Amino acid sequence: MRYQENLKTKCVTQLPRLKGTTGKDAAELLNAYLEIYGQCAARHNQLIDEINRRESFLYGKN
Repeated sequence: MRYQENLKTKCVTQLPRLKGTTGKDAAELLNAYLEIYGQCAARHNQLIDEINRRESFLYGKN
């Protein structure tokens, strides 16, 4: 069985950098990190769930 293409997408490795020294700059950066993390974590968790389902089916693991 093949994995869904969206599950094979790697997470970004180049994160945005802080553009200034204000609280607004920090807040914008943190919001960008939250969005990146949320997308990557959801994809990673879905991939792990799929692998576990396949192992359970193939090897009878729970």
